[in-house]
Amino acid sequence: MNSSIIKNQLDLQDHLEADEDGRRPIYQYSEKDILIALPLIAQGLKDNNYNLTDQDRFETKLQTIFGDILNCENQKVKLRKKFLTVFAETKNTIDEFDYTTDNIFISKEYQFITRVPLLGDFIEFTDSVHYIIDLHKKTISINKYLFNNSQSDLAYLLAEDSAFLKTLVKSFGYTREPRINSLVMNDYLDLDDNHRCTVGEIIFVKNATGALEIKQELLQWIAGNTKADDNALIQALFEYAFALYTNDNNDMYKNNPYKIFSLDEKRKIAAYICNIYEPLYYQWTPKNSRIWPAATLLDNLLVKDEGLAAYLKQHQYFQLPALKQQLE
Repeated sequence: MNSSIIKNQLDLQDHLEADEDGRRPIYQYSEKDILIALPLIAQGLKDNNYNLTDQDRFETKLQTIFGDILNCENQKVKLRKKFLTVFAETKNTIDEFDYTTDNIFISKEYQFITRVPLLGDFIEFTDSVHYIIDLHKKTISINKYLFNNSQSDLAYLLAEDSAFLKTLVKSFGYTREPRINSLVMNDYLDLDDNHRCTVGEIIFVKNATGALEIKQELLQWIAGNTKADDNALIQALFEYAFALYTNDNNDMYKNNPYKIFSLDEKRKIAAYICNIYEPLYYQWTPKNSRIWPAATLLDNLLVKDEGLAAYLKQHQYFQLPALKQQLE
């Protein structure tokens, strides 16, 4: 790429922030900045032994990470000619090119992802016309882990960029890696009793197309980490299940489960929670009844929703074996 173009854009990006007098920035980051950065990042990745694959395999991997939301524009995705933007929240809540966010830019042409790239973070001019590309190790490792399956780069990210890995789970729904799931779930364990129930928001998700997604890997994490004397997260799901049916004290949720789900969706969510809750309740309550409620979650929900049992039977208990065993 012509060095004068890069140098000019570097100079412009020096004015992205307000000056010392508090005057507004004189330059605003735009699509042009991304287009200049993409081939430079691609070269930097190549220099660090990042391996490209065939396009179909790359797109399959993208679907594994982000789900089935990249084929059309929606509240989480903006389609552009040279790249896609996946928003950490939604398009109407944050600016696409806000470099303080965790928005992700996907280059299908060069087969990588990046957060908002600032040229000054990885371009260094050695004289008036020559420059070197020095990508941050985090950018390299994110792509080598996700698209080259590099476990050493995952280990680096777990130690050095756990915040981004958590964003993959909480904002983008990537739950395929147990060690990343553990990072996230342990954060919820550290929350107080009133907010731990918000774990339900990353397990039961309305995706960008409006469809309910259930992150079963996170449900299984909770099931595998519940013990007689440690039921904090399974009880958090107990509270989340109740929040589906009552609008009392739901202020802690970003997306109120009472409001965002239909009755059919609420019943399906209840089914998946009960499927892990009931076996754990009967397994651990005899050993420590003090921290468990007097009745199971299913018993409580059958009282709250008189049509629940018939609905679950009609839908063959969603092929959930423990739930079926409790109701037949």
